[in-house]
This record gives sequence, structure tokens and C-alpha cells, in this order.
Amino acid sequence: MRLDFNVLWVDDQPGAIQAQITRIAGYMKEQGFQFSPTLCHSMAELENKLTEDVFVDEVDMVLVDWDLGAGARGQDAIERIREKIRYKDVVFYSAQTAPNILMDLVREHDLEGVYCCTRAELVNEVEGVFDSLIKKVLDLDHTRGIVMGATSDVDHMVNECLDTIHASLNEQGKKQLIAAALVAVDKKLKELTKLAEKLKTMTDIAAFYKAHMLFTSMERLKLLKTALQAGGSHENPGAHASVVKYMEEVVPERNNLGHVVLVPEGKPISVVNAEGREVSLEDMRDLRCTILDVRTEFRLLLTTLRG
Repeated sequence: MRLDFNVLWVDDQPGAIQAQITRIAGYMKEQGFQFSPTLCHSMAELENKLTEDVFVDEVDMVLVDWDLGAGARGQDAIERIREKIRYKDVVFYSAQTAPNILMDLVREHDLEGVYCCTRAELVNEVEGVFDSLIKKVLDLDHTRGIVMGATSDVDHMVNECLDTIHASLNEQGKKQLIAAALVAVDKKLKELTKLAEKLKTMTDIAAFYKAHMLFTSMERLKLLKTALQAGGSHENPGAHASVVKYMEEVVPERNNLGHVVLVPEGKPISVVNAEGREVSLEDMRDLRCTILDVRTEFRLLLTTLRG
């Protein structure tokens, strides 16, 4: 699972589901996930989507209306979907047909993993299925992987931002940016030299675990922060604040999660980080929410820089 919760949604009346999209997106955001629906308004559009193997592999849930217009019916769409997406939960709904009748159609077509409801109950049903799904997979070891993956995406965007800024500068500006990077590298070299000398006196192997590579993601973030506050065409106070927020609120927690220790008794409901502090699922939800907000700001920054 990723921070982006991808839903294939088949409904021939896009205007009728906008309010539901907004409500579902708001609920998932509160849980630290980005609701990402792909809408298909006809069987033809659905067929096109089902030919995209990359898309099919990323679907987390499927929503299907019963009446798809032009005589097409939802049970037929689900049957076709099941040929490509076999194990993801499906919510089958209708404004006209009662849930018990929808379930009869599901049984007739020998379909599994399908939940039936009215259109009016759709949001509550989706939230319930979503809650059930994340409870099955979202222990702290799994959510640690989600956080690590999402922050890796941000690290990549930081690199792209720096690449874009560097490419747009004149020769003098490029030299200054490289010089700033070299200052960080020189500083780290001196720190590593001191650390190496200190390690020679250590008798505890744990002391070696803090040795890191040069010009880490934090050094790149610092360089980007400096570029965004240095003045000139790339000055961006809003983006600068987002970089600082990411550095102060996300990076330390990410680093701690990299060294967590699972509680050994039973299925882990908590972990203890390297500092001995217990990390809860609620902590992880709050961290996911922060990453979602900051990731959006980084994407906007990259779009702005690319012009």
C-alpha cells in the first residue's frame, strides 16, 4: 500500500458523484492517505483502462454503479474487472436497485469480494471497507514502509528541484550553487574525519552505526532551502517554509523509523524507536498526514520551477 489510495470507479454519471468524491477524499486524508480515483464513464472506457497493466497493478479498490447506461449493467462490468483485478474489494451500488437484489446478481455471476449498497449509503460503505482494509495491513512495520517510500519520493523531488534551479542559472549562479554544495561536503568530510579518529578509540560496535555517507538527503534539503531564500528568481517563501517543515517534522521521524524495534509479543501494535519512545498507529497517521501536505507543496514547487 502507498500513500496514494487508488480507486477504479465506474459510473456513467460523473456529475452525480462529485460530492461523494469530496467526502471520501476528506475522510481518507484524515487517515493520512490521498484518495486517487480513476473514473470510467462507460464500458468502453473501462476496457481501455483494463488494458493498462501498470494501472491494474496499482488499484486498491473498485466502485461500480449498477446502471451504466446504454443497457450496460454493473454486474457485467465487475465480471470483466475480475478477469484482470482478481482480489481487490468491490463496492457495487445503485440508486434504483436494492442491495439484496444487487447481491443476487453478484451470486448469479459467481463474484466474490463484492459489497452491495444504495447510492445514498456509498460513502459510508467505502469508508467501512477502507477501514477494514487498512486495519488488515497497516501494522507499524507496514506503515514504516509506506513512510519510507513516500519520503523517498520527496527526496527525488528535491533532487529534481535542485536540477531545475541549477539548469536555469547563469554560469556564475551555477558556480555559486556548486560552491554551496561543496561547503556542505567539506564540512561533512571534516566531521567524518573526526568521527573516524574517534571510532579508533571505541570498544562498542554500536558507535559505528552513526557513520553516514556524504551529501545526504538532509544536505540536499539544506541546499534547496538556501536557494529558495537567497533572493532572485527562485526566492519562494512559501516553498521555503514547506522545506523547513519537512526537515523539522518529517525527516527526524523518518530517521527514527529506520531504527525502530518491533514489540516481540504477538502482532505488533506499537514499536519502540532508537530513543526508547513508543510509536503508535496514531503517531503514524499524523506523520502520514504531514507527509501528504508537504508532498503536495513539493509538487507545486517543482511545477513552478519548471514554469
